[in-house]
Amino acid sequence: MMCSFNSFWQAYFKLIPLQFGIPVIAGITLFIQARNKIIASRSTDEHIDKTVVKDLVADEDALLAKQEAKVEKKQRKAEQKVRERLKAEKKKQANKQTEADDDDDADIDKFVKGSRGKAKTK
Repeated sequence: MMCSFNSFWQAYFKLIPLQFGIPVIAGITLFIQARNKIIASRSTDEHIDKTVVKDLVADEDALLAKQEAKVEKKQRKAEQKVRERLKAEKKKQANKQTEADDDDDADIDKFVKGSRGKAKTK
């Protein structure tokens, strides 16, 4: 490949005079460099556009996140209220059942002692 590259340049300068060949090579080189700079700037513009879009969307995302947080907080509060209400109802039922058991125990104690228990205490 190196041999063919050297032969290309030798043929180029033999067939085309220097007064035309050097400006053509310089023009092609400048064209290639300009094209590369344009391509690089476009990719930078796309990056800038993406960051601008992300910034704009970030504000909307923050608002949506706040709204979702409020909804979740309300839901947690509602669930907590339900749990507390159920806990209070269970406690109430347990107290009623305990009172009923205490009454039954008192009746059973009275039945077991009978009149003998009262006579001994007097």
